[in-house]
Amino acid sequence: MLFVKRGKRLFYVLIISVLLASCTGVKYLEQGEKLLYKQEIAGVKKANKNDIADQILLEPNTRFPIIGPIGAYIYETGERAFDSAKVAREKEEFIEEIDARIEERQANGKSTKKLEAKKSRKVDRYNKELRLGNGRMRTGSPLAVYDSALIEQSAVRIRNYLMSKGFRKSAVTIETKEKGRKITQTFRIKEGKRSFIDSLMLRTGDTTITRIITEAKANSHLKVGEYYDRANMEKEQDRLDLLLRNNGYFEFNKRFIEFVVEYAPKSEDLWITTIINKPANRDFHKQFKIDSIVFNTSGNEEILDAMNYLGIKYNFSDIYFSPKVLDTRLKLEPNQLYRYSDVVNTQRQLLNMDIFRFANVNFDTTLVQDKFVANIYTAPLQRYQLTQELGVNVTEGTFGPFYNLSLRNRNTFGGAEILQFNGFIGSDGVSSATEQEGTFSISNLQYGANVSLTFPRFVTPFNSRELSRRSFNAKSSLVLGYSFINRPEYSRQNLNGSYGYSWQNEKGNISYRLNVSEINLVNTSRIDSAFQKQLDDLELQGNTLAQAFNKSFVSATNFNAIFNNNYGNTEKPSDYLRVFLEAGGTIYNLIGTGLLESDSLTYFKFGKAQLDYRKYIPLGEDKSLHWRVNVGYALPYGDEKALPYERYFFTGGSNSNRAWFPRRLGPGSAHPYKLDEDGNNEIIDGQLVPLRTGRESYRFEQPGEILLELSLEYRGNITSFIDWAFFIDAGNVWRFQEFASDDPSQVQRLSTGGAFSFSDFYKEIAIGAGLGLRFDFNFLVFRFDAGHKIKDPRFPEGLRWQMPFSRSRQGQTVWNIAVGYPF
Repeated sequence: MLFVKRGKRLFYVLIISVLLASCTGVKYLEQGEKLLYKQEIAGVKKANKNDIADQILLEPNTRFPIIGPIGAYIYETGERAFDSAKVAREKEEFIEEIDARIEERQANGKSTKKLEAKKSRKVDRYNKELRLGNGRMRTGSPLAVYDSALIEQSAVRIRNYLMSKGFRKSAVTIETKEKGRKITQTFRIKEGKRSFIDSLMLRTGDTTITRIITEAKANSHLKVGEYYDRANMEKEQDRLDLLLRNNGYFEFNKRFIEFVVEYAPKSEDLWITTIINKPANRDFHKQFKIDSIVFNTSGNEEILDAMNYLGIKYNFSDIYFSPKVLDTRLKLEPNQLYRYSDVVNTQRQLLNMDIFRFANVNFDTTLVQDKFVANIYTAPLQRYQLTQELGVNVTEGTFGPFYNLSLRNRNTFGGAEILQFNGFIGSDGVSSATEQEGTFSISNLQYGANVSLTFPRFVTPFNSRELSRRSFNAKSSLVLGYSFINRPEYSRQNLNGSYGYSWQNEKGNISYRLNVSEINLVNTSRIDSAFQKQLDDLELQGNTLAQAFNKSFVSATNFNAIFNNNYGNTEKPSDYLRVFLEAGGTIYNLIGTGLLESDSLTYFKFGKAQLDYRKYIPLGEDKSLHWRVNVGYALPYGDEKALPYERYFFTGGSNSNRAWFPRRLGPGSAHPYKLDEDGNNEIIDGQLVPLRTGRESYRFEQPGEILLELSLEYRGNITSFIDWAFFIDAGNVWRFQEFASDDPSQVQRLSTGGAFSFSDFYKEIAIGAGLGLRFDFNFLVFRFDAGHKIKDPRFPEGLRWQMPFSRSRQGQTVWNIAVGYPF
């Protein structure tokens, strides 16, 4: 009966909300105005519907489910409260007042810099308010008042767009329906027959250019048999321009490229002729070969020293840079044809060193008769740079302050190296590893420092000049560091060191990192008695987690590759792939383990692999679909059969499955058992009492060796910088071995069910869903997500699917506060 009453109340609320939403907007219309309530595009079969929508100059207000056009409500209420005349008066009064203060200080011979800066800032704010309105007007969006002139312009724009895509005989009609003061409108499109490219011809008057273009025709954007598309002609013009400039044609530009489009006889298909016109100053396009290269390292400062290295002249002032190092960053070489891409990539290579303020390349054809000279001009950045950062972390829904300090020394040894010292201290929120009742989020203190030395090339035991030159933004880095973390459960120190290489591809969308050697000396100096008991109890069940808190030596070699196909681009689909591979303990095959054993150090041998794939699909203006697959595998081997704690997988939290607390989901279908006040198992009818619901049921982190995470998220805009999202998260972690104690007298912390099995794992996938709000301020995104458990694998089969908002199970909903998007 209670459920029926609650259902009725919810039904009445929904009905009232819908009725109110239907009225929202209309009451703000002026006399004679009408509201564009709904708009559709119909009849599109081959053209891109989203591109057609972009041609329309008037769009209905975004309507949020149930609430209605909240953006219009915010804007209109703000507009009614906005008095531009009052703002203009306040601006004039402020200017008059501050000008008087400035004059007074000038008369007294005092500095006016602060007052002038204050005047500039406040006048800018007044001007912004006069131009864009008050805060509510800038946050919301104006009412979509129907304007027939804009609609007609939109129809013309659609016809022009269709013409550019080969639909020469397309037609656009507009159908409108009025209901009260609301207009529903449809752009009905008849595409007609689309034109194909029937033939392609090329006229250059130059056999060399003809050969170059013909050899590269496989990359052409114009192909016989494909649809005509004016955008492809623009792409082809850019391609030919770059192609010829990359083959020595220094003076060439795309103004020399012309396309002639003709209709084939008795057909809608097209003939396209590409014409390369001749320059005005000669009868042919000249190819240029670089005769010499001069590298000026200090801008316009006086040259105090010069030297030649591998055919390139280097000029220095009072700061010396090793030519051997600079050489690996140059894509230009003497006695080679001019290539525009080599010029751009040389500039990028030099700027990526973080050594120079600018990197310009120009070419001189007059300094030496009949010689083509490349001049590279750079100027060094300040040798020492100190940066400080003070801010707030948002971790697991808890705010914590942090402070970072960085001191950078450039060109430390004359080889363009960067020696950098970093120090940090901060506090952030973590979930207690032992808390059974009360508060769930606690703060931890962490601090540390590291020193790194980065070389702008590959530093290897062998000659790696060609390897460095062929790679893009090649770097080698040596890092030594120390960190300390203090949590209520334990205190932990980590002394670490690593040596590795990083590089990219020329496009910059693929990056690689190879840590040849990474070494950590870990010492857990303090363990809380309750946490130690938890570890001991788990160890008696066969769980090797306690090994991760011994004094230990961790060595590893790892490789990380990121393939970023313009991920996050709002115009077209994009994706992101991260591949991580790691081998731990391979060094022991060379040095053995005797020294470690004599010092009572725990050591680990393991292999680890992880794939993280993300996809972005735009669904139209201000709407998009995102999905993610994150899988991992970490296999411990050797005597310990355990992983270092930091190498385990965890799931749950604001960037994972948002219906579970951070790092608390899993493993598999395992669940904790209820303990009494003395820390012993509660037993009823001879059975251990399971603890499956409530915050206290997630009292310790759940590490796993196998990871599966799946996420799907729809994002839409409410108004201005406020977005909303609906998401579904699924996944879990598993262990390779089942843990169970042979001694019934021992405390059982965790049930069986944590081991991975191909026959059962799909039954143990946890599923959560929810809604979220995002406040996108461009420079950062605040995110609030409410995740709700839909399927909980810790319950017996048949009881895992849960009724939403059920009162019988506590802790179904988890609130997440975070900065940035989840993926």
